[in-house]
Amino acid sequence: MRRRQSVKVVFLTRYDRSRASSRVRVYDYLPHLQRMGFQCQVLPFPPKLTSVTKMRYLFQALWFAGWADVVVFQKLVIRKVFVDLLRRVNPRIVFDFDDALWTPPDAFSHDPQVRALYQVQVRYLHHILTQARCVIAGNYYLARYAMQFASSVHVIPSSVDLERYPLKVTWSDEEKVVFGWIGSPENLVDFKSAQEGLRRFFLQFGAKAMLKIVSTSPLSLDGVPVQFERWELDRDVDFLHSFDVGLMPLNDTERSRGRCGFKAIQYMAVGLPVIASPIGAATEIVEHERTGFLASTAEEWEEALMRLASDKDLRMRLGRAGREKVERLFSIQGNAPKLATILREVASS
Repeated sequence: MRRRQSVKVVFLTRYDRSRASSRVRVYDYLPHLQRMGFQCQVLPFPPKLTSVTKMRYLFQALWFAGWADVVVFQKLVIRKVFVDLLRRVNPRIVFDFDDALWTPPDAFSHDPQVRALYQVQVRYLHHILTQARCVIAGNYYLARYAMQFASSVHVIPSSVDLERYPLKVTWSDEEKVVFGWIGSPENLVDFKSAQEGLRRFFLQFGAKAMLKIVSTSPLSLDGVPVQFERWELDRDVDFLHSFDVGLMPLNDTERSRGRCGFKAIQYMAVGLPVIASPIGAATEIVEHERTGFLASTAEEWEEALMRLASDKDLRMRLGRAGREKVERLFSIQGNAPKLATILREVASS
């Protein structure tokens, strides 16, 4: 049998491995792609731009583009002149994204300087979408946006490596149920949508439950007992196993509608039930009363919190169903072959 030729891919990532987006969309896939015969290189964008780091990055990116069969821009929206220069070296470009990059994050949406920067970024985004041979979106909302500019668009949801996400085996009893949230500090504003429901729940349930926040910045909510634990790289599973229920509140904004719901996927991967706002990808990931609860109003949040706090068997049953769904739809084991197929098609185009 003739051996399939190796494909060389360079990933130009927005961040290094310390940031979730690049880690989940690129770094976690590398060992799986390599086992399928791919040769992979990763070049993260410099965290601090100076004239020296800018020129070094440019030369490195051009060299890798000449070496590679495929160039993948992961959430990297960069000046048109750079995209055009790189495209002359290697036109086989893929653009991968998992956020609504045409609008600012909610935490900065009222900052005029940030809004001005995003007006420029939108032009760069549209340019790379038109120049890419294909686009990979993290959910269908993002894919529909990309289809306005790109002729070839695929959806690969943000996924977890099942080998690194073992099931939770020890559960709290009703004496101290832990509702948990893990994420970036700029997304703590999402709790605005659930704050009143949380306050009402803790007013009734009291000290028998707590809210645990894992991030790089703490959160304070009136009437809600919050325990803060500082996030550390490669400890996500430890943090997730300390939860009994995973929370994913979202504000109903353009940015939230474009988010890929990776929190919910992480919770479900370790067998936790989820309470989420029914916005964007959350409605594709969380099945109401099967893998968790979708809650819009304060009353719905209060009811979902109360039901899960009061019923350990329900928590475990929903959590098992969530894990099964992740295995089917949101695992790297399932989605790496899809990514490999796309990269091979672009390489041969």
